[in-house]
Amino acid sequence: MLADADLLTSFRPRNPRSLRQEYDEFIEQRIEEYKDTLPRDELLEIGDEAMGELQKTQQLQLTELVLTEQVDAIIRRRLKLPSFRRWRERHLPMRLAQKEASHWGLAPTEPIVALGDRVGDGDGVLVVGAGDGAAALFLAARGARVTVVDPDIAAIEGLETRAAAEALGRRIDCFVEPLAAWTPQGGCTAAVIEPGALADLSTVERVALVGRLQSATEPAGRHVVMPSVAAPGGRTPALSSDAFRILYNEWLVPRPPSGAGRRTRNVGFLAQRPEVSQIETHLSVSE
Repeated sequence: MLADADLLTSFRPRNPRSLRQEYDEFIEQRIEEYKDTLPRDELLEIGDEAMGELQKTQQLQLTELVLTEQVDAIIRRRLKLPSFRRWRERHLPMRLAQKEASHWGLAPTEPIVALGDRVGDGDGVLVVGAGDGAAALFLAARGARVTVVDPDIAAIEGLETRAAAEALGRRIDCFVEPLAAWTPQGGCTAAVIEPGALADLSTVERVALVGRLQSATEPAGRHVVMPSVAAPGGRTPALSSDAFRILYNEWLVPRPPSGAGRRTRNVGFLAQRPEVSQIETHLSVSE
């Protein structure tokens, strides 16, 4: 078992996006959300309006890109979207708050917080189980591209609604999938498991799913098994986070800090997939 500092020192956080990039993403998201609410006929009318404005300016080279930019400019005026300065004054405090664990009801000692400190902009993170949404939203606020899978459509819809309210919808992709047969597509730098989402799987199915997640994770990538949450009425969780530890015997798992998580037991844990050199060293010592 390793201390958190030993496990995480090899990871170098990537440079965060600039405020201008954050602002451009905010504007683009609002415009695209508005377009999605419009019927085709009304969107075509905006296109005609954009064409008329460009013709008045004697645009010499009218391309599809120029027309699209003009449509976006019209929508921006309609929505009265803020300038960069106004956005910075109003929305920067919200963005800063979203990056804090407490904004999502997470304790500072929970393993997901250690992962959030190390994910970089654009890192792909798989989240198995929507849970209460805290893990996925926290990582999205830290810049990760989050993919959430859950067999419960109500849980997915709840997460999508909350993500939209927090202006994080474009950073989270949600899918309703039967987990017994689901296989990750492509690799990821990290994965998060909400134990409750796997409670209905058999032991064999659960072990196989975790194995597929581990195979899809890059060397030195991380997994977080979230704390088990008690069922309504204070009953014992249907599936303990501690039950997953044996599946990570070949991974590096730090000791949890004293008082970690929301429960004295089943507080979840962080695990790192060994790099090739670490695996070879382990085999040499075994021999």
